[in-house]
Amino acid sequence: MSFDPADISYIQIFPPIGIARLGDSGFDLSTGKLDGEIEWFLPSEIPGAEDMPADLKGQFRDANKRIKRQAVRFRVYAYRNDGTILGEITSGNDTGYNITWSVHVANHKGAWHEFSGEYQPMKGLRNPDVQPSLSPEKRSDLIVDSQVQTISDPLSRVELKGSFRGSRSDAVDVHLGEIRTDEQGHLIFIGGAGYSRSVANPAKPHFQPDIVSEFDSIDWVDDTCDGWVDVKVQHAGLTFTAFQKSTVLSAPPKFAWGIQSPTTMYDLIENIYHERIGWKDHDETQFYQDIWPVMHGAYTLSWVNNDAYHGHGVAGKGNFLTMEDKLATPGAATEEIQLLREHIFGRLRLPDYEDQDQASTKYMPRLAGNEGEAPAPGQPLLPGDPIKRFAALTRLQYQRFLQWKRGKFLASDAPWSQYTEFEKVPLALQPSFLTRAALDHTIGEPLYPGIEVDWAARNPKMYIFDTSREDNDPPFRFNHKVVQPGYIGRGLSLPWQTDFDQCNTHWWPSIRPDDVINIRDFASANVVPVDKFTEDIAPKRRQWTRGLRDTPDFPAEYYPGSTDMIHHWNKLGFVAKVPGIVVGESPKLPVWLENERMRIDASDIDRNKFQLTF
Repeated sequence: MSFDPADISYIQIFPPIGIARLGDSGFDLSTGKLDGEIEWFLPSEIPGAEDMPADLKGQFRDANKRIKRQAVRFRVYAYRNDGTILGEITSGNDTGYNITWSVHVANHKGAWHEFSGEYQPMKGLRNPDVQPSLSPEKRSDLIVDSQVQTISDPLSRVELKGSFRGSRSDAVDVHLGEIRTDEQGHLIFIGGAGYSRSVANPAKPHFQPDIVSEFDSIDWVDDTCDGWVDVKVQHAGLTFTAFQKSTVLSAPPKFAWGIQSPTTMYDLIENIYHERIGWKDHDETQFYQDIWPVMHGAYTLSWVNNDAYHGHGVAGKGNFLTMEDKLATPGAATEEIQLLREHIFGRLRLPDYEDQDQASTKYMPRLAGNEGEAPAPGQPLLPGDPIKRFAALTRLQYQRFLQWKRGKFLASDAPWSQYTEFEKVPLALQPSFLTRAALDHTIGEPLYPGIEVDWAARNPKMYIFDTSREDNDPPFRFNHKVVQPGYIGRGLSLPWQTDFDQCNTHWWPSIRPDDVINIRDFASANVVPVDKFTEDIAPKRRQWTRGLRDTPDFPAEYYPGSTDMIHHWNKLGFVAKVPGIVVGESPKLPVWLENERMRIDASDIDRNKFQLTF
């Protein structure tokens, strides 16, 4: 650090929203107990990264074949009064700075209302027989709360845990993860183990009865959480506290690595800030920042979703990777390019549900929406508002595509494309890189209920709109005077595995694959001809959850797939880009394959018998 501490006016934490993901490393899911050292990894802090993080060393599983936990690192930066960034603050004897982090996370799922979508009336309480006269935020028997935990010295660690009582007299401990500091005093947040259980039978400490509720299992608790991160920095009598808190979310694992949703949380929140205060990441439409991530993402989704494969896969008419040069040509276009632009733009669904006639799988994205399941082609529209059953890009995304259609865009490389190491990123770009990279692989649409956040995250009242800062860093801050720990994810499925089972086919294939090609079914050659792929390999696509029972896609009194997901989620495979293997030669199309899938024995699942256990 080369700046004078006396020049510091305020400090700020980045990323403003950090995502950690569950994994059973260091935890025995068969007993519900910690039993060893947790292995974890950090994703890239540079946006646009689609390769497996270097920390993984090629394996999502540890030596015990358990899933490594995705952690998130928080950094603190110093600013002048005029918003000029001075530098990152690190701790240690050579810097003179002492950094103290505070973290408060919680899980309010059991205390919240039964699931309802954004456009449906609020329902009754989950666990209606426990503290029913209290407001949800005061139903303490149903809230897992870590309380405020602090950590300061480098290479320290503190476990995060709370308790859950439910309908029973004695509370049980719930492991929510841990916080650590590295050599430089950065905060490392590691989430929970992905363990879910019921407290309904005190005689069975590890009780996981059959699931009999779609989203609202009574007396169940899982180890997801959310909350805030704060920091205090001291130097030779000077003390600074963060201008605004950051947010941390602990969410289900991302089983499809390097595959991006058409609308991420970054897109969702940028749109909210643009509509409220006019903020956006940049002014002119940039092809490789705004347009290409959606188009390239359509191709990557083809490796985890069959509909995407037929439309945008290797031999699909909508394989944009084969058209990149034409799509990235700005300005006045040839008739061929202009027709291509207009055709693609004409297939985009209007934002904000503006055209009821677009309630069809003809329009993109071909994903379900914020009022529930989208009907398949040929099926009648479901009750409610049909257009809200289909996903759409945000208004800001749509406006940028409109500018692209008109040729009014720039095709320079994305600012992050030249960097592979965060330490080499110019200081002025680091906060924006951290903000976007943390949200690149999240879900911003649809939120029914969601993966990392529920549909409440679409409400502008959840955020801080402070225009007093002079810097142009992304202001993506939840308002933690309103949004208490546990609020952001309280509307998500309880336990998380039930939604992970049921929301398949056209929900969140960038997180939870629908169908995949296993690496053992792929050719051993480094270059696979397109015709060989389409004729010999593509037909070998299989359901990602093969081996687990199906849950009926109609209202039911039993959810066998959800029960199986609770017991076997940690055995499912990871889909990742395979280095050095491509399909075709011009262009060379990258390949995403399933690997590291564990065996699910038939004896583990009785397909001919389903007995309700209470």
